[in-house]
Amino acid sequence: MTRLRKPLLALALSALLVAGFSAPTFGDEKDDVKREQRENDKRLKDAKNDVQESTKAARDAKLAFINANTKLADAQSQLGQTRGRLAVAQAEDARLRAALDKAEAELSAAEARLERAEKELRQSRGAVESFAVESVMAGDAGLKAFGDLLRGSDPGLFSEQMSAKTSIGDAQIAVMQELAASEVMLGIERDKVEELRDQVAKQKQQAEAVVVQMQELTAQAEAQAASVAKLVTARAGAKRTADATLAEDLALQAELEADRRRLESQMAEIVRKELEAAERARKEREKKGGGGGGGGDGGGTTGDSGGALSRPVNGPITSPYGMRRHPITGVYKLHDGTDFGVGCGVPIRAAAGGTIVSQYYNGGYGNRVILNNGVKRGKSVITTYNHLSRFARSSGAKVKRGEVIGYVGSTGYSTGCHLHFMVLVNGSTTNPMNWL
Repeated sequence: MTRLRKPLLALALSALLVAGFSAPTFGDEKDDVKREQRENDKRLKDAKNDVQESTKAARDAKLAFINANTKLADAQSQLGQTRGRLAVAQAEDARLRAALDKAEAELSAAEARLERAEKELRQSRGAVESFAVESVMAGDAGLKAFGDLLRGSDPGLFSEQMSAKTSIGDAQIAVMQELAASEVMLGIERDKVEELRDQVAKQKQQAEAVVVQMQELTAQAEAQAASVAKLVTARAGAKRTADATLAEDLALQAELEADRRRLESQMAEIVRKELEAAERARKEREKKGGGGGGGGDGGGTTGDSGGALSRPVNGPITSPYGMRRHPITGVYKLHDGTDFGVGCGVPIRAAAGGTIVSQYYNGGYGNRVILNNGVKRGKSVITTYNHLSRFARSSGAKVKRGEVIGYVGSTGYSTGCHLHFMVLVNGSTTNPMNWL
């Protein structure tokens, strides 16, 4: 488990290291202690439910996995759409190629018909030209027959010659009509050929455009498929990271739970002894006729006689006790102390006399000092000083009110130099300003 990961989840549960402390009840304090215990149990339950959301790293890993899934789904959708468009383009390409083959076949047939028509037209023109030349060379057959009749030819021969002239004329007219018809048909065939050529050219252009589109869509599909493959790998990596983060969170939670139980047991024993000592002192005073005052100050064996606490540092309050959104994790939770905005290295003084129960490094609180201040106002009071740069005394030392016990720092889960000051009453956190 990395040093970076520990501080991330530590803050989510670090308040529970001291928030769940309980002590034996004394008379009218019983209901208050039970209520505080219920509140502490609820905080612990909420922290367990939100273990994955309690650290920035866990949320980042989870968000990365969600983003990878979203990107993968989008990429797969785009790839599917591109492949769909490619399939449509391929179908259109097949249709255009079939139409083009048909049009080219029709064009070939029309060109063959045009070639035959042109050949027939040339033959017809040749026949007409030959007939015309022969007619010119032979002269007018009717005039020739009439001249022969005048020169004494047989009238019957004249009749035959005139009939032949009529037949030749009719043949000439028929040939000329056939020639004219051939020219008309030839024009129609030429128009049909030109139309088919334009159609083939247009279809070729369309087919070429579809081919270009298919090439572009194929390239897009290949690129998108590669992107999908990369995203699959990225998603798998994100899932592994998220799983590893969760495993680290659970392991750290177990570690902090064990630490919480240890510290809770230690604090509960301190509270029990202090309250028992205070009760014995009260009874001794009553026995000696010194008056009641069961809630008097200085009844314990550890702290001084003052009923209030002194400010541990001189500086402005930058974040009060109460619910807030954490500046680093963004989690909305209880801020279990009062922050004083002072520079690193500023001496921290004991808020009251007492014994240093423990001083150690915590992932969330950084370097911290836990000071037992004895019984005040009839309640066990413990103060803690957090995010220190270094300690001034050792664990187990007895200190006086105002004595330097450490120096301001920014260790643990902190955004800058400050003192996070906590007050525990009968083992539960409370607003320090009510005791200063």
